[in-house]
Amino acid sequence: MKLFIFLTFCLTYGCSFPNIKNPCDPSSSTYLNAFAIKLALGLNSLPCGTDPSLSRKEITSYSIPSLGLTGIISGNQINLASETLTSFSPLIAHFTTTGSSVTVSGLEQQSGVSVNSYTTNLIYKVTARDGSSQDYTVTLTAPRTYGSGSLRIWLRADSLTLNDGDPVVSWNDLSGFGNSLPQAVVSARPSYKINQINNLPAIQFRQATSQRLQLLGGGTGLYVSNSGSFFVVMKWILTNAIGSSIFNLHITDGREMGITHPTGIYQQCRNNLTCYTISGSPLPQNQYLAIGSVQNLLASQNEFWNGDLKGNVTAGLQDYSGGTSPGQAFISNGFLDADIAELLYFNTALSQNEIDKVFCYLRLKYNLTSTTTSCGL
Repeated sequence: MKLFIFLTFCLTYGCSFPNIKNPCDPSSSTYLNAFAIKLALGLNSLPCGTDPSLSRKEITSYSIPSLGLTGIISGNQINLASETLTSFSPLIAHFTTTGSSVTVSGLEQQSGVSVNSYTTNLIYKVTARDGSSQDYTVTLTAPRTYGSGSLRIWLRADSLTLNDGDPVVSWNDLSGFGNSLPQAVVSARPSYKINQINNLPAIQFRQATSQRLQLLGGGTGLYVSNSGSFFVVMKWILTNAIGSSIFNLHITDGREMGITHPTGIYQQCRNNLTCYTISGSPLPQNQYLAIGSVQNLLASQNEFWNGDLKGNVTAGLQDYSGGTSPGQAFISNGFLDADIAELLYFNTALSQNEIDKVFCYLRLKYNLTSTTTSCGL
């Protein structure tokens, strides 16, 4: 009787029997034929049953061993950050996946074999055994290549090998220019604190003991120009009526980033002249935030929080063209209560694509949230 029903169904609606390549893909004719046959025969199960592994399509690890990099995977984004890369060349990635196949631009990918260029983001398409798929965006963040190689200071708390509570004698610079920031005065040294944000450390500055790090001369390439890009992952705790400086370049005539008292509004100043706010929005207190400000000549200045544009000004921009190049810089003027996990300074205005890549890296690394999800192009 079931066979009669099946034959009647096929004669009425038609049944085709192509080569079976993926009978578990719901959009394939093979799957539909199998479903029709089971329906005609009175069988209630789906052609592939309910095995959940058939729909698995994740990338579970990603690395570039030649650069010593392991990717941070968050949702469908994978970010790797190189502190040494100065130019891009084809690279080989190692990855693991729960899917049945992986492609980039339609080309099959093999872990440890396939070669790709990372000059732009890569889109990995992972296909499951049931034929469904999902995309992963892989971004290789390389700050030394941005702004035409204008990165001059890059400080990461996780680059230091210290114990919890140890004083920071010097914070090593990863820009390649050797602009590390030391502190010779023992009582003024900030503290290294573990597990401060996303299980990563931060450097703790406290005004009670005038803690600061300062490069008093001999810095390389720390000229002052009208264009500049600054990024910091920071939690501010207290300000001071005298003025709380986050970062200062040149000391006497240069660029300074600070926060107002007592509201904690981010501002940019020219030393010995005046300060301007960009967004005018108070920073959240006792909360880590990736803050960025980018000045393009005397044309515009933008302020970002975790990659979201918070404000833009096109007037009242500081003119730094009269500055000289003494090779000086400091973090905190001694009146800052804040914990800083990472800081980057470029002597030029980064493009929006480069800004997006920097914030993508910082968001994934420190588990920060934003409305903007762009990782650039």
